Amino acid sequence: MNKTNETIHCKPSQLLNLRYLPGVLAAVALLFVPKAFLSEMIPLGFFPEKLAWNILRLPEYLVLLTLIFVGYQMLKIWCIRYEITTEELRHTHGILRRRHGYIELYRIKDFQVDRPLVYRFFRLGNLIVYTSDKTSPIFRMEAINRPEEIYTILRERVEQNRREKHVLV
Repeated sequence: MNKTNETIHCKPSQLLNLRYLPGVLAAVALLFVPKAFLSEMIPLGFFPEKLAWNILRLPEYLVLLTLIFVGYQMLKIWCIRYEITTEELRHTHGILRRRHGYIELYRIKDFQVDRPLVYRFFRLGNLIVYTSDKTSPIFRMEAINRPEEIYTILRERVEQNRREKHVLV
């Protein structure tokens, strides 16, 4: 595999959505609240009959809303793409409005690889790129697979790009 001329593609893991797990579990736990308990706690006599019926179904509505939110977050993560070419680092994100960002490789100044404990179980990590770019001075590639390997490839390409463009740091 010739890593110097090919485009490297990577994307974040859905593990980023793990932070929503407590909220989802709390919402699902609401499904097990008995309707009799809710009717005792909420004075339903003040509401019209149809509204009272909907108030008793509030836990189901909250679970549905939570699942829609988590589905949206999963779709948002699924739509993120990173590409490393010989000239630039490209990143694409967005569901309805796709945004494309480009960082010239010769503008990259430094790197940092961060691997939290949970990510290490899945061979994931964060690659933080420090640049002299005005629009994204700190660029984070979160929860990517093989961050050390991506770092090594990116570093080689940055050095090669600087030599070709005669950029001194």
